[in-house]
Amino acid sequence: MSMSVHYLNAFLEQESLTLSFVALGLGIIGMGYGRIKNKDSFSLHRWIMSGAVILNLVAIASVMLPSIFIYYINPSVNVTSGFSITQIIHAAVGVPTTMLTLMLLGNDLPQPTKKWMRLTAALWITSIAIGAIVYYTMPN
Repeated sequence: MSMSVHYLNAFLEQESLTLSFVALGLGIIGMGYGRIKNKDSFSLHRWIMSGAVILNLVAIASVMLPSIFIYYINPSVNVTSGFSITQIIHAAVGVPTTMLTLMLLGNDLPQPTKKWMRLTAALWITSIAIGAIVYYTMPN
């Protein structure tokens, strides 16, 4: 008898995706403010990006981590399936991205800061894109 594979309920999964896309929108707006070179725009950049990071952390803690745990405790899960490999890639990109965003949020700015912020932004956008693929290819 095979157990069907499930994540959390569909509402929470949808909310996680929604939070990620709202965070992405905020991030894009925040990146725009970061390109304007004055004190007020840098302040707005920091506040907006902090909000985006916090929304992303809420989605990770409340849905993504519990979902992946629930998914992989099922003994019938095929770890080498395309879906599982996509999840692993999402995690491999997402974990360092989250660490970098936490460093930047905590004002622990690596040098050269602009380079690291650009790398973090690129990784973050990539992680959200792969996360959307994970969401839209989830088994029922």
